[in-house]
Amino acid sequence: MTASGKRRHLSVVPDVPVIVRPSERRGRRRVAGYHLRIELDEVSPPIWRQFVVPSNLRLHELHPIVQTIMGWQDSHLHSWVGGEPPASERYDMRESIEEGFADEDDELCEDAVRLDQVLAEPGEQLSYLYDFGDGWEHTIVLERIDTDASEPTVTCLAGARACPPEDCGGPGGYDDLLKVLATPSHPGHHDAGAWVGPGFAPESFGVDTVNRGLRIEAVIRDHGPVTDSKFAALLRRIPHQAAPQVFSLLERAHLTDRLGDIHETIEAATFHLRWFLNRIGPDGITLTQAGYLPPAVVAEMRRELPGFDDWPATSNRESDQRPVHLLREYAKTLGLVRKYKGKLIRTNLGSATASDARRLWAHLLDRLPLADEPIEREAGYLVLLTLAAGTTSDERRDVIAEGLAALGWQTSDGTIVGREELFWIARPTISFLELTGAMVEGWVQRDQPMDPVWGRLFAQMVLSM
Repeated sequence: MTASGKRRHLSVVPDVPVIVRPSERRGRRRVAGYHLRIELDEVSPPIWRQFVVPSNLRLHELHPIVQTIMGWQDSHLHSWVGGEPPASERYDMRESIEEGFADEDDELCEDAVRLDQVLAEPGEQLSYLYDFGDGWEHTIVLERIDTDASEPTVTCLAGARACPPEDCGGPGGYDDLLKVLATPSHPGHHDAGAWVGPGFAPESFGVDTVNRGLRIEAVIRDHGPVTDSKFAALLRRIPHQAAPQVFSLLERAHLTDRLGDIHETIEAATFHLRWFLNRIGPDGITLTQAGYLPPAVVAEMRRELPGFDDWPATSNRESDQRPVHLLREYAKTLGLVRKYKGKLIRTNLGSATASDARRLWAHLLDRLPLADEPIEREAGYLVLLTLAAGTTSDERRDVIAEGLAALGWQTSDGTIVGREELFWIARPTISFLELTGAMVEGWVQRDQPMDPVWGRLFAQMVLSM
């Protein structure tokens, strides 16, 4: 049972005292260093890690740390069980509760429970279940509490053996897989080796590699988007040391809070598309024989839409007015309009969103960044990060170049993507943002940022989806 398609929970959980059930009998303690050991159950030889975390983490904050410590890919649902039977409690993901996979009346959400409420004394245990299909159960033991030091940095101290591959069938399936990999004469040996890939080594473990991943998680946790967003998944693929400018922008981007008025942002971000959809109307617009918008409509768009009269050409032909043509193309790309029997008409979605700014806004958040290829999408996310952070145009180019290089993108001749090529790679997203006014054109703001506050908030919201 995968977590794909689940609703995004974007509300911020306030730091208020948690209601503790009588069976817990936990007092609130000041932040301490929790020395934990986690071991994967029913796997031999054991796969384990020792690590340190702050005691005041909530369980939904501990989850990505456990994923990184162990080496999982966070592609399935998870849950926790704390306490000794019969007083044990189960803590589920908010998505599981909202979508009916857990009983909301009987089970607590993981984002409402602190680690020091379920582990209070050395020797106490917490169970972590990952992937309800494969059934990977982990036992977490509180080994030591350090109250002398300041709030600790999340750190892996030691460990043994590599994490099993995702979707290999749980402990039993993994044991079978290891036997096949260790037997060259087995008929499934070649296919099993191809499936796990050439880099899989069951006995390998590198504490430095884990800690690099934890440093990225710390930046994402403190300044980044919600942990299960698409942008957070992209950030985890970028080596921290290879992209210092990218990660330095997270704090400036304010992804954990909001810069401006959301209502103003919704109106501004959707204005051009809503105007165009309403101008098309329920009857559509008859196109010219060449398939373009009539000159009268082009002239009207130049008069009514902000920024459209800045285009240097004076002709009212669509082919001469790039902003007009782009707006039409983006409306088509977003599934809002289509051609039918010589007319440009609204789709069902276009009709539904023409007078519903919030629904159109939600659609934009879901579709951005605009891209046909993976490199365009990843460049688009980096563009949105620079917009949210309020960079100059020159800084934007440097950050996108650094991010794409760190992600491994190269040109056909094996060189890294240059600054001048970035404009074209990220063009779908950049053009849309400039067209709607969310981003000021690069040549205008080379030395100082001039993007509107609502544009920065728009980018924040996209990156949190």
